Amino acid sequence: MSDNTRIQQFKQMTEADPDNELGHFSLGKACLEAGRFDEAAASLERVITINPKMSKAFQLLGDAYEKAGARDKAVEVMTRGVTVADEHGDLMPRDAMADALKSWGAPVPAFAPGAAPAGAASDAGSDSGFSCTRCGQPRGQLEKPPFKGPLGGKIHANTCSACWREWLPMGTKVINELGLALASEAGQSTYDQYMLEFLQIEER
Repeated sequence: MSDNTRIQQFKQMTEADPDNELGHFSLGKACLEAGRFDEAAASLERVITINPKMSKAFQLLGDAYEKAGARDKAVEVMTRGVTVADEHGDLMPRDAMADALKSWGAPVPAFAPGAAPAGAASDAGSDSGFSCTRCGQPRGQLEKPPFKGPLGGKIHANTCSACWREWLPMGTKVINELGLALASEAGQSTYDQYMLEFLQIEER
């Protein structure tokens, strides 16, 4: 699917529901990947307005501002994002933003007492063989694949039970707002795409 097709699809979702954080997040991510940095920033700012706890949106927003040449805004966003991620245990986004701030010569906010140090999330994940791609937690893996096939196996390998539970009502919303017919190949493919976006699992 081309970048423009994906962007138009995600715009459709945000137009159907202006408060749908997944639609705005997916649109922002797609615009960022397409090099449309100003549009990406606008969508990701909307995500943070809707859900101020979504630390991954802070990370991508900071990246969009940096690539748009707005380093000061990138620093401000990622500084806030590190604190948000640390407060909610989102270790992977936290450490990625902390690394970016360090590379720019900007101060990194102190982590909460008892929080895992930078790099600990990946270490813990490697010990257990699991780390959730969405929240970065190295625990809470689904007990078994949610459904059969390679995609079910990929979700099982990369998703914690808490993030999977968050997806279920969002998945229903996707079906209803886009009018997807899951019996069709196109409908199922679109649903799977949104699911992977939400769970932050790379399709490749």
